[in-house]
Amino acid sequence: MANARFVVYADKGGHYRWKLVAPNGQETASSGESFSSHASAKHAAEGVKEHAASAEIVDAE
Repeated sequence: MANARFVVYADKGGHYRWKLVAPNGQETASSGESFSSHASAKHAAEGVKEHAASAEIVDAE
């Protein structure tokens, strides 16, 4: 079975973003902001990957 993956890519403005792609190819999350370097975008994706597993789910009030 394929795994979800983070994809780091250059946007139309020449900056970098990341997106999380599910095994079925659907984009499930994105950076929402651009980064000046590929390394910065990758670092941000790694941070999300590291912290997401322990994030709690809460209802909006």
